[in-house]
Amino acid sequence: MTFGIDFGTSNSVVARSDGLSSEIVPVDGGNVPAQWRLPEFEDLFPSVLGIRELQRTLCFGWTAKTSSTVPIDAVKRMLGTRSAGTELADTDSPLLDEHHVWLGGQPFRSTAAAAALFSQMKEAAQRAFLDLSEAVITVPANATGGARYRTRAAARLAGINVKALLNEPTAAAISYANEIDIAGNLLIFDWGGGTIDVTLLDYDGKYFEELSSRGIAALGGLEFDEALARIVLEKLGEIPEKMSRGERDRWRRVVELTKISLSRRDVSEVPLDIPELGKSLKISRTEYTAAVAPLIERAMEPLAQCLQDTGVTPAGVDAVLMIGGTSQIPEARDAVASIFGADRIIPPELCNPMTAVARGAAIYSAALDDPGHKDRFSLVTNYDLGTAFDAGPRKGFQPVIRRNRTLAATGECRFLPSRPMASSVTVEIVEGENGYPADSDRAFPLASLGVRLPKPEQDPEQNALLVRFIYDHSGILAVKVTHESTQRLLFSGEIESFGEDGTPLQEGLQSELIRLLSLADTPLIERDERPKEPNDAEEEGESPRIDSGLTVNGVPQAAV
Repeated sequence: MTFGIDFGTSNSVVARSDGLSSEIVPVDGGNVPAQWRLPEFEDLFPSVLGIRELQRTLCFGWTAKTSSTVPIDAVKRMLGTRSAGTELADTDSPLLDEHHVWLGGQPFRSTAAAAALFSQMKEAAQRAFLDLSEAVITVPANATGGARYRTRAAARLAGINVKALLNEPTAAAISYANEIDIAGNLLIFDWGGGTIDVTLLDYDGKYFEELSSRGIAALGGLEFDEALARIVLEKLGEIPEKMSRGERDRWRRVVELTKISLSRRDVSEVPLDIPELGKSLKISRTEYTAAVAPLIERAMEPLAQCLQDTGVTPAGVDAVLMIGGTSQIPEARDAVASIFGADRIIPPELCNPMTAVARGAAIYSAALDDPGHKDRFSLVTNYDLGTAFDAGPRKGFQPVIRRNRTLAATGECRFLPSRPMASSVTVEIVEGENGYPADSDRAFPLASLGVRLPKPEQDPEQNALLVRFIYDHSGILAVKVTHESTQRLLFSGEIESFGEDGTPLQEGLQSELIRLLSLADTPLIERDERPKEPNDAEEEGESPRIDSGLTVNGVPQAAV
């Protein structure tokens, strides 16, 4: 049996397959509280860690989500985003410094936090006498290079060898096609807790080919929670500052449950009690749907872009798979049905929206072990990959591998020193979009490679470099830099450095993970909070929170 892991923003799922069928491996189903016992929730492992209220020890999953103080969620979103303060006016380009989570007054990098979650999945498999030492792990189709590298590094730290990173929408299509073998253009509308990805694939009955994928990195169920929180704020007419941090976090879960209830067509209103404030109020479904309408409208943008990329009309799409919890909101399904027609939306019973991604990853894992099937899947690049260069007040961007190229893909460009007699050059590797500067909001820096030249030359042409990109099926980038005139290889390796000092991603993470996991056995004595600093909400690296200062993507909105 082979394994697939859907590592989600809100929830994760583990599945296994023999290549023909697949099944879910329960990770934390026995700990689902009564109020959360909804269909399929026993298959989910909340991607949450926190500190137990009484024992003061580290916990995970349902316990962390519903019973801990200061639960840490949305770790997945942290893996691919810049932490606060990295984009400074006096720097040439923003740097991907790593977010930190704080537990027991101690900082832990988001990669270590993710590794702790992977370790819990591995231990759950061991309790079921299964060896989860290798797996295919899914990532959003539009995941940045930082997110892909850190996801792989986190799994490796937990003792799970990553056979491949597979785009989530493609995994869902594989799961669907494994059950219902219908060829054609498949559009996967993947909308979960943290991100939305829209991917168009061609399936001819044997081979899968990604045609295009578009998405939004921070648009999902978390934003729906925030929209509902604003309604509550307006009804309260006050800022409930007297609530403790633990009480606010418990209230966050009440808001989430209220959102789930309001997402049903047969519900007209839901009561919401806030015993800490001695208040009760009611939220109508009409109020809620009006508040989230802009989010659903925005979710249609990557769908339109995906069709525009390929030139495929809605009539040319044979089936639409809507996966992820947020995609099941009736108004979201209505919006997609208004474009394609309700008859092309695959019913949830035929493609399980919560577990299809993990099942598809497990099936893909089995295919990788079968020489006759591993070439069935053709994936594409989701960004332009290139280099930055000086271009006046902004950084220019030179694509090397263009968006929507079939993987594995290669490309090469010629790179010149910016001045005579240079002894070294800095090659900046960037995910971007052709036509936009390398320091724009459409670009994402992967690494800055310091490359020493054989010798200084008065004429920069004498030190021209050939920069070659090799982008593999997992979306992992390798780079080779060759001196053009001498053909001397000056650099060769995978891009895995994101810090300002070029620190390799894995450095120090093993000991950090050990220190983090030790909190599961050692009760904390100190208070579970860090000293307050300027821009604390942003620098803490937490997910958007319903907190004393309501934030959306790190931007303060209002107080709760």
